Amino acid sequence: MSNNEDTLISKLIEETCAETEEKDQPNSFVDLRKYFEKRLNEVDFLSIADYLDQHHLSHQLVSFQSDSKCYRLSFKQSVLDFPSNWSVFKNIKTTDLIYVDQTLDEDFLLDIFSELCGSFQNIVLVKENQEVQLVFLPEESSSDHVKWMRNYFEKKGEEVAEKAAA
Repeated sequence: MSNNEDTLISKLIEETCAETEEKDQPNSFVDLRKYFEKRLNEVDFLSIADYLDQHHLSHQLVSFQSDSKCYRLSFKQSVLDFPSNWSVFKNIKTTDLIYVDQTLDEDFLLDIFSELCGSFQNIVLVKENQEVQLVFLPEESSSDHVKWMRNYFEKKGEEVAEKAAA
């Protein structure tokens, strides 16, 4: 088992025991399967990359090309360059997360990526350690993934602020 799996299992068991002790009912029933599934989405991961791997989310590195000032996506034998001052790419310097679904897609990015992928999915651009990833999200679960990512970056921001204040 990997270190992340050991940490996950330990944390889930610890929380289950603590929650069971809080209940004073002698015959209370806890459905561990539902409990673990619910809690899995709340576990702290070490990085966005860990989360993407854990949830088997398709993602591609988007590299910044300083000579052309474009973000480059190499995907399935195609190379696409997106100007850094266009669409959602102009905001990636100032934020860690940019989500695009059908209601937010003013520049038809989802249509472009659906042609490449062969399926229609929502997307999110995430930036961690100066590395930008384009993540493809299934429509039915994209809001859950985006919620987790926002919480992750919020917690990360709080940790940075605490270290700066110390």
